[in-house]
Amino acid sequence: MIGAPAPPIAPPGTPLMLTRAPGSAAPWVARALWILLAIGVGTFIWLLIADPMRLWTGYLAEFIFFTGLAQDGVLFSAVTRGCNGRWARPVQPLAEALSVVLPVSVLLFIPLMLAHRYIYPWWDHIPYGKSPWLDHGFLLGRDLGILIFMAWLSCRYWYWNRRRDIGVLLEAATPEERARAPWLQRWLSRKWRGAQEEQLRAERSLKRLWVLIILAYAYFWGILGLDLNMSLDPTWYDYIYNWYFWIANWYAGLALVAVLATAWRDRMNVRDVINRDVLHDIGEMLFAFCIFWTYLFWAQFMVLWFANRQDDIHLLLLISRTQPWETIAWFVLTLGFFLPFAFGLSRAFKRRGPTLAVISGFTLAGIWLERNLIVSASIWKRGFPPLLTSAGIGCLFLGLYGLIYLWLMRRAPLFPVRDPLMEEALVVSLPRH
Repeated sequence: MIGAPAPPIAPPGTPLMLTRAPGSAAPWVARALWILLAIGVGTFIWLLIADPMRLWTGYLAEFIFFTGLAQDGVLFSAVTRGCNGRWARPVQPLAEALSVVLPVSVLLFIPLMLAHRYIYPWWDHIPYGKSPWLDHGFLLGRDLGILIFMAWLSCRYWYWNRRRDIGVLLEAATPEERARAPWLQRWLSRKWRGAQEEQLRAERSLKRLWVLIILAYAYFWGILGLDLNMSLDPTWYDYIYNWYFWIANWYAGLALVAVLATAWRDRMNVRDVINRDVLHDIGEMLFAFCIFWTYLFWAQFMVLWFANRQDDIHLLLLISRTQPWETIAWFVLTLGFFLPFAFGLSRAFKRRGPTLAVISGFTLAGIWLERNLIVSASIWKRGFPPLLTSAGIGCLFLGLYGLIYLWLMRRAPLFPVRDPLMEEALVVSLPRH
């Protein structure tokens, strides 16, 4: 395969190195993902026959959680690029490669469209005053359109980031090597115009795309939160929920980026590229949004409570005063705030891969539980929420998305070999205090 490991590039005067090897996970990782996928498919088929309501309640929560994580990988790259964050250059390709699963998310949304009567109890009788926002065609059509548009933007962003790397490698290859290259590499480098011109084209395109991705996410992902969470119970009003929804997604996305950075750093032995300073910066962002997410978690309740709008916050009252929802809500706060905040206070914890991964694991578990809590409290009326079967459906998403992600990572260099800011980040290493 073109892009096989080459001698590391070591700029004069720096101990850092840059590898051109593609990402290759340990064999056991792929086997574990296949097992998870099999568990998920089996759970899906069993519930489809035995208990469709339990199936679609869990499916909706897992779709929201895993699709949000994939989108946030692209968002992380766009945000750090827009902020000129040179420190994040080694991590950006690991995160933005998650864009490959977003077209699959579009396909996985179609079963939710067909299961509308299970997830929208009001489907046959649109509540008074909610038309045309909840009109059937407008509701499902805009959500599908949002997912298609965000997937297109994200994949295009990844395309322009990786085209120049793959093109340079194929340009330097022999005709025989180019003929043997995977079809994805040949497609990425089609109509190649030379390294210099392609560099300029990529930079022009990326300057527009990162802005579009951030603005589109901030606006459209909030609409998805209204449609896929708040609209489950149309009597629930929450004036800042769309902001809370995508901030919670972003918080979980940062945790996933931290896990990916730690995993690839150890697997590919690139600790001089994804060094402790990079881990610390990711940990700092994670710590900051841990606090901000919790602030929004509380603010959506506090504002309406002070305004004496108890009819609007009956769902929040349910999860804060009624069992088993109250206990689950405390688990959400413990996993999503108390533990990440306590461990995140330590600078040393954020600079070590294993401890940063533990903090990120708490965050991911907390947001996963929160997504299930909101969905189940809105539509589940049969006692304890279906968390166990929802986890089984989550295995389907994790296994499928993980296998697709690894497939893509094996077909491109692990780091951007033609990114001038990446080279600058390797040469210039400022001391941290």
